[in-house]
Amino acid sequence: MISFKNILLLIFCITVGGYVLGQTGGQSGATQLLINPWAKSAGVGGANVSFGKGIESVYMNPAGITGTEKTDLLFSRTNWLQGSEIYINTFGVSQRLNDKSVLAFSVMSFNLGDIEITTVNNPEGGIGTYRPQFINGGLTYARAFSNNISGAISCKVISEGIHDVKAIGVGLDAGVKYVTGRKDKISIGLALKNAGPNMRYSGDGLKMQLVFPNGNTQSGQVTGASFTLPLIMNLGFGYRFDFSEAHKLQMGLAYSARMFLNDQTRLGLEYRFKNYLQVRLGMVYEEGIMKLETRSSAITGPSGGFSVELPYGGNDQYFGFDYTYRDTNPFEGIHTFGARIIL
Repeated sequence: MISFKNILLLIFCITVGGYVLGQTGGQSGATQLLINPWAKSAGVGGANVSFGKGIESVYMNPAGITGTEKTDLLFSRTNWLQGSEIYINTFGVSQRLNDKSVLAFSVMSFNLGDIEITTVNNPEGGIGTYRPQFINGGLTYARAFSNNISGAISCKVISEGIHDVKAIGVGLDAGVKYVTGRKDKISIGLALKNAGPNMRYSGDGLKMQLVFPNGNTQSGQVTGASFTLPLIMNLGFGYRFDFSEAHKLQMGLAYSARMFLNDQTRLGLEYRFKNYLQVRLGMVYEEGIMKLETRSSAITGPSGGFSVELPYGGNDQYFGFDYTYRDTNPFEGIHTFGARIIL
């Protein structure tokens, strides 16, 4: 019980620190941190805050990586808003260190394509292209404090910019997970995401040349405004229905409180046939999402997907394939493919 209180105290301190370090007023940036790149987690609409296991759980609640048996490697590729030619590549690996501890590393990179360079003197371009760089990398440590309670903390680096303007920041995620009931059917999860100091753009692209009426010139540097990370608090509940040893149904309900954005309610279902097949459905609801005129993004809420895992070798080793579709309007949806190796 003391360990559980210590974890709750840690999350409280990080929460307060996130708000203290964050900019009062204004709005958040680094919104790529709001994108879930993992197929399994996205398939249930992010409702796996309390029951997620493996490396992909690091997005909604990092405490879920304590479900790693030995080694879990996962590569994911997302066709973001099909038709926009935006792709997201994500890699993660989690490794069990001992009976209680797991260490994980993940990196997420955006491919936004080449964009024409334009200037005041060349508004139509024709002088080359540039490619925006958006990369997030994180290191996560998780520990099981008992058979029922586990916690984790993630430290991540956020890098974004173009060839002459960049912003680099750091953020912390923390989470706890509690399972109870007969055969651990009931699960509760709590996680804080993206607590950290403000970010600010800097670089040669913010330099300017002032020309005075007398013909004199002077170089100057524009100071970019700072912006906060998109702070999020996730709270989730889950219940598992065991129809037999082979057939199970996992239900998840989660609530995401988001700074400067509409809060979200998440509902997900995952049917499991042994370790071989998983089928998922999810729904993410926020205010105004049902109407195109009031929706704040192209994502409409519904999602669904499946996973197939095939054993190879021995000792519970599997090779798996994941797929998830998220509905959007406009564009032609979001397609996420994943390939995993469980050693």
